[in-house]
Amino acid sequence: MASVSGPSSSKVTETPPQEPVKSPQDDTTSFPLAAQIPLRGFQLPAFPPEGTHLRELTLTADIKLDEYQSLLKSSSLESKDGEDGPAMPSILLPQSITHLTLELFSLGFPGASKFLSRLAKALPNLRSLTLFSSLIDGLDSESRQDAEIFFENLLLLRELHVIDSFARPGFFKDIGRIFESRTEEEGHGLKVVEVSYTYRGHEDGDFLARIHGEELAGLIVKGLVGASFNLAPAMPEELGEGIENPEGAEAKSKVAEGVLPFATDGRAAVGVRKRFENMSAKGELRSLRVLNLAMWTLRAHEVGEMLYACAGGGNAELVDLTVSVLLEDQWWQELLDSCGQKGVAAALEGLEIVGVPSTAKEEGEGGKQNNSLSQRQEDIEKLGAACPQLVRLGMSILKANSAGEVIWEKADGAWKRQ
Repeated sequence: MASVSGPSSSKVTETPPQEPVKSPQDDTTSFPLAAQIPLRGFQLPAFPPEGTHLRELTLTADIKLDEYQSLLKSSSLESKDGEDGPAMPSILLPQSITHLTLELFSLGFPGASKFLSRLAKALPNLRSLTLFSSLIDGLDSESRQDAEIFFENLLLLRELHVIDSFARPGFFKDIGRIFESRTEEEGHGLKVVEVSYTYRGHEDGDFLARIHGEELAGLIVKGLVGASFNLAPAMPEELGEGIENPEGAEAKSKVAEGVLPFATDGRAAVGVRKRFENMSAKGELRSLRVLNLAMWTLRAHEVGEMLYACAGGGNAELVDLTVSVLLEDQWWQELLDSCGQKGVAAALEGLEIVGVPSTAKEEGEGGKQNNSLSQRQEDIEKLGAACPQLVRLGMSILKANSAGEVIWEKADGAWKRQ
């Protein structure tokens, strides 16, 4: 069902009918600006005349899981007539659409019918893409190829948001190359990239492996203004019946306790450090203003290296930084030293630290963990001296509620703990 709402709205409906989705109005034209289409297959309905001014479109898969694969297969069989045949008509969408969201496509899209690449051709003015809870490159080679062509054809794309969406190995590396090449050849490209996952590592041992953290570093390309790679803790209510445990409530509470980012000595963290090192020499990160690297664990001195890379040999311009820091011995002093070097943090206004506990050295099986975030007033003031524009500092242990969060804010020249 495609639905738009407004003073003179109408709707095109696939049975059974559903309630129309409300959307914001354009005060000058009285036309709706947003629409949502629940899809029970991979055919898009025609749009009513009121939809010709749409700016935002959300396509939501409303497909039963036991029917999903048969729909993918039937779409592939219908495509055998050829790209120009009646089985693959052009997708007709309002040319005014600049923002697209694809959500809940858990088994991907039919590659043989070129669903995604035809969608890209139908949206030549698309500037923002959000993928939510979807398998981006599908289940087979045709779906992978179609997804890659999809990104190649989004020539005006400036924002990419990947939320709880996965792909098979190699895919993120390939589209990273597409964005990098486009920036080099055309002088413009992505401005914002956001990748975020609800952390499931407590109940899924392969969770981090399925994210492909080493490949995701390739999405950091020249010209970005904002880059965010985040892991969010799962809330107990999000877990549903997914945990089979006699002590269900206790298990859910445990699962919801924080996140464990990629280890500092793993391939993923090494990959992101190399990415910044390579881009630093050419000053390709100087456009960054907001940076979230919480997906990867860094050592305290490496935070300064990241800040130095963002400065790229010029004046520091990064305004907001979020990092996961390994809480080794003397980590705080190393952080102060790294932020104070060469004015790399001169423009920083906000800093969030996600502490990753480190087992104390050679203390045996019963050794305590270094997980302290309680900093003295004088320590915060020293950080403020290294970062003269800093007005907010947030700290937590793995984003776990039980460990609490420490927030310091600067007002009227003085630091106060909130």
